[in-house]
Amino acid sequence: MSRSAAVGTLAVLLAACTSAPVPPEPAPAPPARGEVGAALLAPDGDSNRMALGRHQRFVYPTLEQPAALPDYPADLLPLRLPPVEVCVDVVVGTDGRVVAAAERPDARCATPDGVPDRAVFVAPTLAAARAWIYWPAALCTAPDGFDGSDPCAAPGVTETPTRVRLSYAIRFRQHDGVPVVERSE
Repeated sequence: MSRSAAVGTLAVLLAACTSAPVPPEPAPAPPARGEVGAALLAPDGDSNRMALGRHQRFVYPTLEQPAALPDYPADLLPLRLPPVEVCVDVVVGTDGRVVAAAERPDARCATPDGVPDRAVFVAPTLAAARAWIYWPAALCTAPDGFDGSDPCAAPGVTETPTRVRLSYAIRFRQHDGVPVVERSE
């Protein structure tokens, strides 16, 4: 066999040995994650209401920093549960610190079918709420004879820090396997 025939045969054999490109393996599915959020709820109809005079104004409490929300319970992520809402009452003291937090009975926060243990959502919700810090609520009272539009801006105003109860709905859900914890609307 001539040298050129041997080279040609070798080229044919090498070409025959090449294989089709191997498609890349599909990327693994991302791990399941969850998110959490919170929404302020309207007070119960039987809540105590503050009656204000024209010379008074109530200043609502405000969170000092973004409120840390609880984490979605990691061990429940693979279960791909339906959304779970936890309603909670938070009492903000006159110094702006949460002095009490408790689960609030509310029909909108009923446990959906398939949720094995509601307590794993309630416990982190209460722990997170107890750590929230607010600028406290206050009652501004202008002096007698006040005739302006904002009692809090009147000369000689008295600001009285006021204890208040706030109610929140915290929603735990997953979206495409990604956790979402949010304020429900």
